[in-house]
Amino acid sequence: MTEEKAPTKTPRKKATPSTAKKRQPKRPPHRMGFVSIMGRPNVGKSTLLNALLGQKLAITSPKPQTTRQQLLGILTHKEYQIVFWDTPGYMRRTRDALDRRMLSHVQEALLAADLALLVVEPKPPGETERRLLKTLTQEKTPTILVINKVDITDKPSLLPLMESYLRLNPDMEIVPISALRSDGTDLLLQVMVEHLPHRKAEYGEDEVTDRSERYLASELVREQLFRTFGQEIPYDTAVEVEEFQEADGADRLKDYIQVVVYVNKPSQRRILIGKGGGAMKEVATAARLQMEQVFGREVFLEVWVQVWKEWRNDPIFLEDVGY
Repeated sequence: MTEEKAPTKTPRKKATPSTAKKRQPKRPPHRMGFVSIMGRPNVGKSTLLNALLGQKLAITSPKPQTTRQQLLGILTHKEYQIVFWDTPGYMRRTRDALDRRMLSHVQEALLAADLALLVVEPKPPGETERRLLKTLTQEKTPTILVINKVDITDKPSLLPLMESYLRLNPDMEIVPISALRSDGTDLLLQVMVEHLPHRKAEYGEDEVTDRSERYLASELVREQLFRTFGQEIPYDTAVEVEEFQEADGADRLKDYIQVVVYVNKPSQRRILIGKGGGAMKEVATAARLQMEQVFGREVFLEVWVQVWKEWRNDPIFLEDVGY
């Protein structure tokens, strides 16, 4: 009778640095989402968008309701892509067709967002904030309360302020920032990314907005109107780019841009033009310098002023100028 031998096991070779398979750390899933920036007028929404993007895209001024249209800004990182909607200031009451269109932009962005940034000043919640928070809660939209302008307030007053907001929505996160100084924006970005859904990027790495340079040129002129003139005039002005020709290096060494500023009354036209055209020259020079900085090339800018009575209530005019 033969004796069976147990099969012998071949000893496993120890992995050496040359043969060992290096394990690559798993990257977290890519996140992408649409984020609405909303709040009452003049709380710093456009300043915040520019700070988050790290460049000037939205126009800003100390006057409320500078933003009239929903502006899309894109921030792309290897691990996430955030598409921001900068919206006009939320109004409880509208006075004309333009106001109603601006309010519709806010409502559209509110309903379509994956995440909402409710931007407020360091003050107790008012009726506007209560309404927005109520709607966001009803729509089950994740919300981050962004308390802006904390550089001009006492830090001890922030805690009771946060508590007053948390009573309205206990589930939202709160991030105090100063958009003007880009203080706290890194933390805000980190909190935002945590709330974004896992999704592939929808825009290219080099895309910053879906708006054309033609649109940006009109906005930069309008920004200077808000910064240069008094309380009434800027709100009664609309800006349209009639001609935009890029430099070709031969016949045109600079971009040629022709802009028309519309006002409601002949008296407003006289104010805008100023004595000897000095006021409009000041606006045009400041706007041209901004365009050259944003576009990265030289610009030749012409600005004309025309009267179009009651344009804020003219639906055809509003469509023509992009509202």
